[in-house]
Order: sequence, then structure tokens, then C-alpha cells
Amino acid sequence: MMHNAAVDFLRGVAASLDPVERFRMTIGQPDEYQIELLRTNPRLNEDDAFVTCLASRQVGKSTSIAALAWDDLTRGKDVALFAPSQRQSIELLRRVREFLERDPFAPKTNPLKTEIERLDGPGRIVSLPATDKSRGGTFDTLILDECAFMDDDSITAILPMRKADGRVLAISTPAGREGFFHQQWTQGHGSKVHALSVNIPRLAKKVEFDRRFMSDLRFRQEHLCEFLGAGIPVIGHDVLERAMSNEIGALCLT
Repeated sequence: MMHNAAVDFLRGVAASLDPVERFRMTIGQPDEYQIELLRTNPRLNEDDAFVTCLASRQVGKSTSIAALAWDDLTRGKDVALFAPSQRQSIELLRRVREFLERDPFAPKTNPLKTEIERLDGPGRIVSLPATDKSRGGTFDTLILDECAFMDDDSITAILPMRKADGRVLAISTPAGREGFFHQQWTQGHGSKVHALSVNIPRLAKKVEFDRRFMSDLRFRQEHLCEFLGAGIPVIGHDVLERAMSNEIGALCLT
């Protein structure tokens, strides 16, 4: 039988090599999209330098963000968490503390209200509101939570804070067919991760409840992650896109 110290050592090595293993040790089994998100790595795939995650409500976005930020801190990286308001960004940092408290291999840290800093080496996480005044400092990882609800000027001010070899995660539920997040998801470069609640078995009962009591428009936006306007048009957006495509031929009647 392997000695307990040897088992702990191997578990620590596994956590240091794979953020998914660290997630399992602290929170439990991640969802499939969380595994995909946690294993994005710009050093292995240049598309992972910018990751866009389109996610339904209540699929564990905050937990995913916290897991990614915490794992980066353990690797000596600097992380900036941005949200539309200071309150939201501080709430994200509180979720990071859950990993800190549960991680058996957590480094020594100094957790403050808006920042967590390692005491035994490099690495820190700061929480900031997404405004066009968010300038200064460079970070290995920029995380933009609810990016679709941030104005473009704020995002433009934030992106240059990424280090040359760093990465960006823009994660959000949809909010209309305009703005930076919509453009990045539909036309942008980089990696894309889809986190639909209807594809997550543990959320099946909640999804069916919301399907019964939400309006069709709200359900499609919140759970199916459709980029919708203020109402349902007579001619759908997908129909208009097909009508303007050169790859789809006209209907011929004989």
C-alpha cells in the first residue's frame, strides 16, 4: 500500500499539471464545458489566447471563472477579473476564495476584499469594474464576466492590459445582436466554448421549470443563448442571413 505522503505528493503533482484535477479536488466533477474551458492553453494552441464562452444563465460561470483564476494564481500568474460593476467583480473574488479554502495544495496568500496575492512567490488576482478608466498594469490573464453587458469603450481600455503572451476570456450570456461580445462570437477569431444549460444533465429540472414559466423569447435568450432583439421579427435573422449568402442558390420552379 502506498504511503499517505506519497499519495498526497502525487495528487499535488496531478493538480499542478491539470486544472481539471484541481477542480475535482476542490469542488467536484466539472461539467463538460468547464473541462474544455479549463484546458484552454495559449502555449499549446494560439487560438486560446482569446477564448469566447457563450453561456446560459446559472450554468456555473462564476465557478468556472474562479477555477481558472485560482489555477493561474497557483502557477504564479497575475489575473484581472472584470465585471460590469465593482460589486459583481468582488463577488467573483469571493468565489475564488472558495477554491483557496478547499484546495489542499493552496499556496500561502493574503486575501483582501479586492485582491488575493501569493506570499510565497509571484501570482495575484485583482477584481475590477469594467470601465474606460480601467487602465494601468499588465496581466497574464484577463477575464471579462458578462462581457455582453460591458460597453465597447471599457473593453477597448481593458484589452491592452494583457501581457504579450497572455490570454483573454470573454464569457457572457447574450444581450442583443450588437457590441463587442456579439461580434467576437459571430465573427471573431480565437477559441469558442458553448455552455448551454439544456446540455447539462444536472440542470434538467431547472431548465424544464423555466421552459414552462418563461416567455419563449426569454427562454431562447437565457437558456438557448440566442442573440435576440427586443421582440420576435416576422422574418427571422437566420432567414435574412441566408438570403444574403452567395453560397445558397435561389429556389427554381419548373
